[in-house]
Amino acid sequence: MNLMLDFGLVHYALSQKYEIGDVVRQTIYDYYKNTDKLPRDLRVAIEEAAAEGQFTQDDDYNGFNSDGKFDPEINSGELLRILENRPEIKEEAVRHYQLHQAGEFLNIKIGSIKRTLKSYNEAQGIRESFERSFGPDAMASVKPSLLIDYRDNPKQDIDLLRAYLGIVSLIGFRKFISTTKPVILSRMIGAKSKPVWEAFSKVKEARGIVERYSKRYNMDRLLLSLAERKFIMFLTRPHVSLIYVSKYMEPEQLADLVRQSQAKYNLKNKIREASQKI
Repeated sequence: MNLMLDFGLVHYALSQKYEIGDVVRQTIYDYYKNTDKLPRDLRVAIEEAAAEGQFTQDDDYNGFNSDGKFDPEINSGELLRILENRPEIKEEAVRHYQLHQAGEFLNIKIGSIKRTLKSYNEAQGIRESFERSFGPDAMASVKPSLLIDYRDNPKQDIDLLRAYLGIVSLIGFRKFISTTKPVILSRMIGAKSKPVWEAFSKVKEARGIVERYSKRYNMDRLLLSLAERKFIMFLTRPHVSLIYVSKYMEPEQLADLVRQSQAKYNLKNKIREASQKI
């Protein structure tokens, strides 16, 4: 779970835009108040600049003015020059700021940025290795709180999470999808294509999942449990393998969306057929 959390956190952080003034301000604040949180190279660069008289060490006020407001006016210009002259240190400062902002927004406490980045790089390596063999992978977007809950309460049914992540990766940004149970099972073991399925379904860790949820009763029970816990909603029709799945909503809402989609599709067909008669 930590690997997933760290990858998601850093992936989100690195996508965030930034203003260099905000980066400078955050760096100075942490230099005085949270020195241990700064990347080592960034902290050392500031300390060296201070020793050389290029950064004014404010040991009395730590960047705060007489009104108690954080306003590091002198230090801001000094640090900006340091960053402009050392691109590699600027990159460290920007990444530190992005991670700080992402952690606050996602409500994730970052214990060690160094460990978090190491974990992210490990996960990124796994992803790149997979994609070299099988092409672009599907990405699921879930709330960090869900992963944290499963991490901190390991006795929960992990298959529920596997199924939810698989279904979410199928839905993407759509309101609902039509799919089949074998496709959901495939996504549960991280397979979005036939070659991946053929490779992954033979792996010992995945074989038990495949054997269990290839059985109709077990898959039906799993989908119902997801709906009962308000993870998803699904609708089926008798004697039809296709199922309609969405993130959680009331069954009637999903039924309305399906009918609207079918009506739109039928109208397009009618227009096409009428056009051919002109």
